[in-house]
Amino acid sequence: MNRRWGIVFIVLVLCGGVWAQPVAPDKPPLPVNARFLVLDKTFTDFPVLWSDEPYAPVGEWLNALGIRWTVQENTLRLEPPLREVLIWKTDTAELQVGGRKVKVLPLLSADDKVWLPLFSFAQVLGLKAWANTEKQQVHLTSPMQSVQLKPLPIGWLMEVTFGYPLPSTPRLGTLVNPYRAYADFSGTSLEMPSGNMAEIDDTVTALRVGQFSATPPIARIVADSKVPVTISVVGRERGEGKSQRWKLLLQPTENRSLWMGQITITENAPLRATLLMRGFLSDSLQVKHEPKQVVLEIPVQPLMPFEPFPATDDGLLQSVTTEVSEGGIKVRLMLSRSARAHWRPEGSDAVTLVIEAERPDTATRVRLIIVDAGHGGHDPGASSPLGFGKPQLIEKQLTLDIALRLKRMLEQAGHRVLMTRETDVYVPLPDRVAFANSAKADAFVSVHLNAFPKPGGQWGTEVYYWTPQSLPLAESIYRHLLALLGRKGNGVRRRQLYVVHHTTMPSALVESCYLNHPEEEELLRNERFRERIALAIFRGLLEFFGDRQTLERKGE
Repeated sequence: MNRRWGIVFIVLVLCGGVWAQPVAPDKPPLPVNARFLVLDKTFTDFPVLWSDEPYAPVGEWLNALGIRWTVQENTLRLEPPLREVLIWKTDTAELQVGGRKVKVLPLLSADDKVWLPLFSFAQVLGLKAWANTEKQQVHLTSPMQSVQLKPLPIGWLMEVTFGYPLPSTPRLGTLVNPYRAYADFSGTSLEMPSGNMAEIDDTVTALRVGQFSATPPIARIVADSKVPVTISVVGRERGEGKSQRWKLLLQPTENRSLWMGQITITENAPLRATLLMRGFLSDSLQVKHEPKQVVLEIPVQPLMPFEPFPATDDGLLQSVTTEVSEGGIKVRLMLSRSARAHWRPEGSDAVTLVIEAERPDTATRVRLIIVDAGHGGHDPGASSPLGFGKPQLIEKQLTLDIALRLKRMLEQAGHRVLMTRETDVYVPLPDRVAFANSAKADAFVSVHLNAFPKPGGQWGTEVYYWTPQSLPLAESIYRHLLALLGRKGNGVRRRQLYVVHHTTMPSALVESCYLNHPEEEELLRNERFRERIALAIFRGLLEFFGDRQTLERKGE
């Protein structure tokens, strides 16, 4: 490292990555491949612009922080968890954050990408940033701010506060000789003194914190005890300001007392909902079924309230009420339709309640939707560039995969679905249109993936339409694609494409991302990302038809 960079990074360490007078570079330097650690995710060979502070291209790494984002021209819109929406531009010099003005560097536009200044970004969001040009590494971590231990009749409640929400639960364990329990929080760094905090009592004798690992960043908490103990996750909640607080429970292993922690909704689809219930509950859980309700009776009072219920109109679970008494808690789950529930163990201190709806009432209305998987047979469509060690992605294969996922979702919601192709065959465009028109379908969706003449030169999401009746459908699908995929929005476009031009029902052609853009190519290799594409189209159809509970159409 030369003398100039040595001085720069000494200042960064002392100041936590905050510049008093940020100034954007006159001319962006060339990107250098680096190792980029974002909380508990690692991105290798990641392009970074090394300037007065490192810049990263806006992209998938923001999803590792739970941030929704869109780019329109040279404006970036960020929706971080627990924080207000931020609008960042290429001329932005300060942002309003929590009622105060924070000086930041503006965005950069270079190499057909929008670049975000990482130290400014960390300062705004409450993250801790670290960079080393010699090792070509950049870290964004959540600072551990405080640890407290409170005695309870059933054990000891540990509260750990972080400056930014963590995406994953801590790794827990116990050791012997001497007895101790530990919790490892990935993607974190200490903002508090390390070492022995204090003596606690005659059983849990001490609580220690330290930076267990710098790369990857892991902060560890250790509780020393005189007897064997267990350690369990109780839940998490919002702390003061923009912080997040995790709660853990220490208990003597012998003669453990029953306890109940947080209940979290982990899935709420039209025909299925799942709830994760943390606690040591033995076989004491009771489930009662009532018309459009499931009632849980739990013989202990909860250590934490129910996690805030996420609002959704199309989910099976509609609302939740709780009644706490000296004898425990009664949880009443209101559903959109009759359903049955059963338990699924998740280890010793957690269980999942699975609620599955009965078959949709065939007397209610069902929609008929044509799902068109683009290309096929001798027409492969677009493809990714050939690369070493990775198979080439072909559009016709991926569009069929996404279309079949969409078919499954629609049928699970009670629809009729017809596919223009279900195998690798070529279907001429006039035949696809004639098939849809003769079926008198309610909607037509054609699934495609984009490409740009210069690989890597364009990226993002577009949806195409032609007729006025199709515009609301295209807009609805587009909104959900942006929300679920987090890619750049290129707009809803009116084009005289054959399948949307000649179909008589509302029709849309979806280009979710670019096969020959390196970042989006990697995303498309991920099965979960393709599932999100299908889910976004599915939700767009729900919104278009106004069927907030489910999309329903009378069966044959």
